[in-house]
This record gives sequence, structure tokens and C-alpha cells, in this order.
Amino acid sequence: MKIMRTTLSRMGSYYLLLAVNILPCASVIPDRFPARNLSTIYLLALSVGLVLYYAHRVSPAGLLSAMMQALSWMGLLLILLRGIKYSAFSEVGVLARHTWYCYYLPMLAIPQLLLNIALLLSWQENRRRSAALGLTTLFTLALVLAVLTNDLHRQAFRFQAGFRDWDSSYTRGWLFYAAILWQYGLYLASIVLLVLRCRISGARKHAWLLLLPFAVGAAMNVLLLTGSMPKLNGTYIVEFPEALICMSAAMLEGCIQLGLIPTNANYGKLFSLFSISAQITDQGGRPVYVSRSASPLTGEQFAMPDGSRLDAHTVLHKQPLPGGFGFWQDDLTELDRLNAELAEAGEALRQEAELSRLRNELKERQAKLEQRTLVYDAISRRTRRQAALISALAKTGQTTPDPAEKEDWRNRIILLGAYIKRYANLTLLSRERGVIETGELALSVSELLRYLNFCGIPGELICTADCAVTATAALASFEALEALLEGNVPGLRGVFANLSAGAGESVTFKLTFENLTAALTAESAASLANAGVCHKAQREEDVTYLCLTLPKGGEEV
Repeated sequence: MKIMRTTLSRMGSYYLLLAVNILPCASVIPDRFPARNLSTIYLLALSVGLVLYYAHRVSPAGLLSAMMQALSWMGLLLILLRGIKYSAFSEVGVLARHTWYCYYLPMLAIPQLLLNIALLLSWQENRRRSAALGLTTLFTLALVLAVLTNDLHRQAFRFQAGFRDWDSSYTRGWLFYAAILWQYGLYLASIVLLVLRCRISGARKHAWLLLLPFAVGAAMNVLLLTGSMPKLNGTYIVEFPEALICMSAAMLEGCIQLGLIPTNANYGKLFSLFSISAQITDQGGRPVYVSRSASPLTGEQFAMPDGSRLDAHTVLHKQPLPGGFGFWQDDLTELDRLNAELAEAGEALRQEAELSRLRNELKERQAKLEQRTLVYDAISRRTRRQAALISALAKTGQTTPDPAEKEDWRNRIILLGAYIKRYANLTLLSRERGVIETGELALSVSELLRYLNFCGIPGELICTADCAVTATAALASFEALEALLEGNVPGLRGVFANLSAGAGESVTFKLTFENLTAALTAESAASLANAGVCHKAQREEDVTYLCLTLPKGGEEV
């Protein structure tokens, strides 16, 4: 209801200003200097005021403001033409008549501009809007030109021969009525466009108020056309130009008050309704605009830099403005809560990541332990026979009273223990790299021969190879050497070994046994063959020669 009362009162103020014009228009004030032409001067002043009003209320940089000011200038032109007709050109018939024809330029331009405003506010499609503007403007210009050339065809106004008494004795033609119908058709189309395409529900609800000035203006026009307009002192109380201008201005004012036309007014009221805590101050810190939720700033707060904290969860922002400063406050309570939750979640994620890392590390250690256990189990299985033999020799040595026999069993146990240790070492190396350096194989063989010397059997190794052999070949060769020593220790008189690089991709491992009684077993021969080791045995009297050819390092065979 408030918006309706405001709109009605604003539109009524235009008709109140129009009513004031009755005094000079109807010769209530004597028509002599200085009151002569007071009506024209008054209406010209109102038109200039309308131009300034629109320049103030509507954004000056936009097309909308330019059109509304152009509409006001057309009203000013209409009043000016009427003043010229009845003053400067009143005694010159041709000029007065053509000045009268020129009335129709502003009379038709005003509704055309009103339609342009309605199209600008209601249609977003530039192509359709441009087409509508172009067609209506062309038709309006055609009507204006037709009226201006009336002396040639006399379809708008018909006069007596020689234009005698043209100002009082004339009839209206079809072109005049076409111009009137087009004029009010543009008014009505403007109202319909503004109402139908308005997206503001409150404005559409009260849009019927725009019909009031339209209806009043149309009624005044009918009264003037029919000669029924009331007169005072023999003069119409309202003339057609001011009725037309008043109708257009009242319609535009209604659009402004309803919100159909955006304006520059009420910024302070809009600012006060902001939900954010904001205010604009002058250079001294005195508030100019303050929102409803903003708190007054202290001198200390006014001097704070941008981004300062007023309390644990409130941040004060400061922005220099021409002539002052803008302040607004951000409540960071929710953001701080979310940041705290994110920090907690981040800490939980870090703990979870650390726990996952420890779990993976534990799994890796377990996998390595299981793998090592498997290796140890494999070593245990492959050396089970030697371990059992060590146990049997130990029991025998404990029950033997002869010191020489005890020493003999002890030396053989040491030999078997050296084999088990070195075999385990070679197995672990093979698991890590898949190949065994000839130096490692030579150390293992050398240790066996050294402990063989403790058993009273001379042994010696010469190694000239500096490369790697496959792990399976090295293990199979080492196992074959141990099997020969184990089976021949009681009768052996000496062992000589030579490890050298052979021709091509092979390593030669030559073994010389003196008084070898037990040859290479079938099991050892099969193991060598499976490992890709070629072996050749040759015996001369009591000396046996065994040549093993091992493939050089690479993939296991």
C-alpha cells in the first residue's frame, strides 16, 4: 500500500503543477507585460526542470537517461513552438501554419521515445529490439513528414481556398486521425511492454497505476478534439501540449516509483538495509552511510590497517575512497571453525599416513623376514645331511678314548661346519644378486681347503678369474666339491684347485685329487648338468682330474 500511495502522490504532483498553469493559461492573470506569455514561460521552466530531474534520477552514462532527457527536450520544443506560433509568427500566416505543423514532431516523438524506453527495459534480445525500434521509428518519421507537407496534399488538415482563416476554419483529414491513433497506440504499447515483461512482482502488482495518467491524458485529448474542454474567460483551462507532456511525465514517474525504471535515488536507504556490517566515513572517521548491522568505530579501530582482527573471529577491512574510507567487517566464526576442523582432519590424516607407512614398513620387514626364513629353510634342507653327520661325528668323538681319533673327528666337524657356513653365505649372495663373483667362490673353496689341511690333507687354490658366474652353477660346483671331499677324506693325500677365466662366456674350475677313491656321484652330476655346468673327469694312476666349466654371470640357467 505504501508504494501505491507514493506513486499516486508523485503522479498527482504533476497534475497539481498542471493546474497551476490554469491561472496564466485561462487569462486569470491579465495578458499584459510583465505577465504576458507567463504560461509559456512557466511550462518552459517545467520542461527544463524535467530534463534536470531525469539527469539526476537516472544514470547519466546510460542510454535510458539519454532517452528520458530527449523526451523532456521534445516537451520543451513543443511548448517553444507554441509560443513562437502565437507570438513571433502570429501575423505571418505561412510561418505560423508551418510552425503549427511542426507541433507533430515532438507530439509523435514523445510516445516514440516512451516506446523506446519500454523496449530498452523489457527486451534483452538486441536484434528483436533493434528491429522493433527501426520499424516504429520509420513509421513515426513518415507521419511527421506527411503532416509537415500538408500544404501539398491536405490529407491532415483541409482549409478554405487561399488558406483563408486557416487557424479557425479547417477540417481534419484521415492523416490527422492516423497520427492521433498511432500516438496513443505507442503510449498503450509502452505500458503493455513494461507490465508484461516486468520481472519485479511488486511492480507488476501495481502496474495498473500507469493506466491512470494514460486515461486522464486520453480524456483531455477527447475533450479538446470535441471542444468540450471547460473554458475560463473564453479560454480552455488545459491545452493539448501541456496535457500531452503531463501525461508522459506522469507515466514515467509511475515507472520510476514502481521500480520499472532503475534510478540513482535511495542509495543511502539501500545501504542501511545491507545485511553485512559496513559503513562509509569521511576523512575524519565520521560515518556518512552506515548499514543496519554495523557498529560504530572507535578512533583506534579507524586507524587500524586493512585485515586487522577486532576479536578472535572478526576481521575489519578498510578501503580508501574519494573523500573518505569504506569499512566492512567479516565474521570468520564459521570459517575459523571449518579451519579448525580441517586442521584436525589434516592431523588425523597425517597420523593415518604415518600409521600406513609403519604398516607398510612392517609388511615389508615381514616379507623380507619371510623371504629370509625361506632362504634359511632352503639352506637347512640342503645342508641337513652335513648337519646330521656333524652330530654323529660329535657323538662318536665323545665316546672314543683315543685322543688322536678325537682330534680327527674334530677336524672333520670343522670342515663340515666351514662348508655349511660358506654354502649359506653363497646362497644369501645368490638371492640378492642372482650371480656370484668368482672371488666369493674362491674364498669359499679356499676356506674348505684350509680346514682340509687341519685334517692332514694338503690343499691349495689358485684363482685368476675376475668375473661373475651364475649362482646355480657356483652352488652346484661348491656342493660337488664338498661331496667329493666328504666321501674321500680318509684316503685323500692332496687337493689342488684352479679357478680361471675360460674361453668365451665361461669360467674353468679345475680340481686335482690325489688318491681319490670315490668318484662324482650321479646326484652331483645331475645337479651340475641342471645348473649348466659341463664336467669332465680324467684319471691317471692315482691322480684324478675334474674340469668344471661354469657359465659367466647373467640370468640363472
